[in-house]
Amino acid sequence: MRLNEFSYCVSQSLVLVPYEAYHVTRYHQWMLQPDILEATASEPLSLEEEFEMQRSWRNSDDKLTFIVLHRDTLESAMGSKVPASNKESALLPWQRQPAAELAAMIGDVNSFSIPNIDEDNQDNEEVVSEGREFELEVMIAEPAYRGRGLGREAVQCLIAYLSEALGAQPGQLLAKIGDDNLASQRLFTGPGLRFQLADRQPVFRQATYRCPREAAPSTPPGWAGVLTCSPLPAAAAACGLSA
Repeated sequence: MRLNEFSYCVSQSLVLVPYEAYHVTRYHQWMLQPDILEATASEPLSLEEEFEMQRSWRNSDDKLTFIVLHRDTLESAMGSKVPASNKESALLPWQRQPAAELAAMIGDVNSFSIPNIDEDNQDNEEVVSEGREFELEVMIAEPAYRGRGLGREAVQCLIAYLSEALGAQPGQLLAKIGDDNLASQRLFTGPGLRFQLADRQPVFRQATYRCPREAAPSTPPGWAGVLTCSPLPAAAAACGLSA
């Protein structure tokens, strides 16, 4: 989504950045792993198809993707701190370093913006109500970073971004999770998110979990807000080489 083209988010342990072409090869390696394909209900793609998918996501009006970076690893690779306040990023927008980002990649987090359907329409037609809903997904692909609460922190960051940038409300948030994906079920229903089971889709072996309207998820620890980064040089955006 072009909306987050120059936006990034910082929390205590993570930095979320827009999905760029130089991330694709690493992302493709993740998506060849059988356990990740099963957990994400995905089919393997060729590298060329993965690049095309990245371009389509980047230009989409409905899909928002951030690559999840481990903050300490990123700052170590950069040799400097990531600007972590609106004042800092406004005075000097962050100059992203592709090589450092590749060293710090641990997963991704996504939102699909979908129409809010009126299911009570007597003519059985899809009627779009005011507002939209946001389907959330998260993947911590690097095994060394699983089981440390980083998936929850990444989802909290995405929700905080959707709230600040798009005005998303708790009742508009949902997640569709496979019946066998127990880790994601625990993540979304656990502390800090507290999504609730809304309905099951046995045919697809999945269920929909929703955030209660009256219970906003917790703000991620160390949340610095939606910040601004500088445009990448064309060569860096295309192949991951820093200028």
